[in-house]
Amino acid sequence: MSEQRRFPFSLDEIRGKWQQLSRAKKISAVVLITAIIITLIFSGQALLRPRMSPLFTGLEPADAGRITAKLKELGVPYELTQEGKTILVQDDKVYDLRIQLASDGTLLGSSAGFELFDQTKLGSTDFERRLNYQRALQEELRRTIVQLEEVEQARVHLTLPEPSVFIAETTPASASIVLKLNPFSRLEPKQIQGIIHLVAGSVENLSPENITIVDTYGNLLSDLYPLDESSQIAEATLKQLEVKRTFERELEQRVQRLLDRVFGPGQAIAMLTAELDFNSRESTVITYAEGGVPRSHTITRETWIGGEENIPNMGEAGTDSNIPGYVLPEETEGGFYERTDEITNYEINETNETEIFAPGRLLRLHTAVVVNTKNGEISPFQVEQIRNTVAAAVGYQEERGDSIDVQGMNFDTTQMDQIQKVLDEAEQQEQLQQYIRYGILGLVGLLSLIFLVRFLAKRRERAVDLQEGMVPVLPDSAEDALLPESETPIEESSLNQQVRQLAERDPETAAFLIRTWLSEE
Repeated sequence: MSEQRRFPFSLDEIRGKWQQLSRAKKISAVVLITAIIITLIFSGQALLRPRMSPLFTGLEPADAGRITAKLKELGVPYELTQEGKTILVQDDKVYDLRIQLASDGTLLGSSAGFELFDQTKLGSTDFERRLNYQRALQEELRRTIVQLEEVEQARVHLTLPEPSVFIAETTPASASIVLKLNPFSRLEPKQIQGIIHLVAGSVENLSPENITIVDTYGNLLSDLYPLDESSQIAEATLKQLEVKRTFERELEQRVQRLLDRVFGPGQAIAMLTAELDFNSRESTVITYAEGGVPRSHTITRETWIGGEENIPNMGEAGTDSNIPGYVLPEETEGGFYERTDEITNYEINETNETEIFAPGRLLRLHTAVVVNTKNGEISPFQVEQIRNTVAAAVGYQEERGDSIDVQGMNFDTTQMDQIQKVLDEAEQQEQLQQYIRYGILGLVGLLSLIFLVRFLAKRRERAVDLQEGMVPVLPDSAEDALLPESETPIEESSLNQQVRQLAERDPETAAFLIRTWLSEE
């Protein structure tokens, strides 16, 4: 038994089969093998290549160059995409590298904030200190502004005048801010207001009016929020009018829905006017009670018992008892003296009541309702019913000064009648066109049915005629039947050709004829 070969094909067999192939097949095989090898190589590189994730995106060229230099120094492989604005590193090193670059100060940009003062320089002048303070403040404000989601980059320029000992010569500070917004992003007026007040609160002697904000397209953004007093007053007035109209519109819609359900749509109109108080004030009332509340009660009692020898030349306090030669009164002789003082302090019973009136308080409400009488008159009972219903709907308060006026009038419905007439005519025209379309479709269907029936009838008649005209005729005598094929009449040969042509052209009809013949036999 021969030893089993390790491979199914030997080298000689493979060489022989290769030589048997044609030149085109050899080229195709070489191209296919090369493509498979290249695919395997690229697939292996893609599978073995580490997964890359963005380290930073949207970088400026200077920042990207500084970060890539630091990555080269650390020996970290990286890739640049999006025209050098995005840096890719290995997925498992993204967060570690961000923390390390932030701690090293690489992310601070070309400008430094208050880090400029971390190291004190000997011999620095006052001008250098003020200039470094201005640079640090500009950078700190820039870092704060770019924290907004809509802002991609920002530049802050401050003008800080030198301090003066004369108040009249003091120059106010100013600021200019350039913002680069993210694509498809825009700042709301409230956000612009926040940036303005942020910068104004961070710089000494800087008022919001001296701050200018523009974007990279040159659009002035600081004008979206008015800073002068007249503009703010006008904006506040517009807001108050908007609040007033919104309140009136809500009540009007409620009353109008109520009237439409009662009288029908367009048969009653309601208008409301509200007087709102937008002044904010605080009222404090102090009330004192008639009777006081005792706060303290003090009783002082003084008593003296003794003879005249015990207190020689002593008497009551005063000049009469201390003047030499003056004799004490008789009632003091016997050695007894007593005095009692009682003092009661009362606290005032006081009550403080503070009431704060919020802006937008309703002062009065005036309502007008007009009902279509349709060339008739509205009764006083109906007027009272409408008035009571509307009063309950709007929250009528007589002590507040509210008023409700209900009138019955004839509405001018000429325009509505014309519109309704036009709509009715259009509807009739549409119905007529629809009937015409239905009639045309019905006529077309009827004609199609007639044509189909006639076609089928003619086809059936043609089939019957073919059946009757193509039935083979048997020979009259046996002699004719025994004639050789060469002596068969010409009519019979032509008949056979017609039968053969019929069988080729219409096999179903030929089969029907054959079945008919068999059934007759």
